[in-house]
Amino acid sequence: MAVVDDRHAGCDGCSRSVPLEELTAVTMPNGEEVACCPRCEPHAREAARKCSSLDQRRGTCDGCTGTYLEAELEDVILRDGTVLACCPSCAAEAPNDEAGAKTAESTADSSERVAAESESGDDETASTGQRLCTQCNEWVTAELFHATTIDDRTERLCPNCKEIAEENGIIRDVKIRKTKAREVLGVEDDATDAEIRTAYHRQVKRAHPDQQSGSKSAFQLVTNAYDRLQEDG
Repeated sequence: MAVVDDRHAGCDGCSRSVPLEELTAVTMPNGEEVACCPRCEPHAREAARKCSSLDQRRGTCDGCTGTYLEAELEDVILRDGTVLACCPSCAAEAPNDEAGAKTAESTADSSERVAAESESGDDETASTGQRLCTQCNEWVTAELFHATTIDDRTERLCPNCKEIAEENGIIRDVKIRKTKAREVLGVEDDATDAEIRTAYHRQVKRAHPDQQSGSKSAFQLVTNAYDRLQEDG
């Protein structure tokens, strides 16, 4: 815990300086005690409940290429000496017999297919239409929120995790979702770039502050919607 002075100290979650009496000690799964302000305490307790940690560091499984908390990944040594970082599911399926080479090759092919399907962005698997929340590690059908935390981490959150993060004060900025952006511009899901551009020019003229029907906030919303639909992820 970073001590600021005799009466204030830094929160181990958000690093804000708060009065000592407002800090609460939370014990993490590894036995470490962290001091949290009222905003970060619920997040810390939830992290401890899920056997996680405050920094939420993540890594990629070498089997399925999914993103997991580093604490959940385990090293698996293949017969040829190759060491893989695997999620619990892939670790359980790791080859341990003479057919290991074939199984590993099959796993690699499967990983390539999953990676190819995920290139469309939003951590979406084309075959299921689901997306992986980087906070709770759950697959959801709802479009994820692209959020930037107060410590400059980029997270893709399901609606529930986004709401909790906002309540805990750990989110600095949230991008407009593509679903909302299409509603703002009045275009369909399969709209072409040309159709989106035409809709943007039409809406931005109406929303311009110089127009009676416009305002600065409406103009900014239309602009943000168009910019969001130009992004890959």
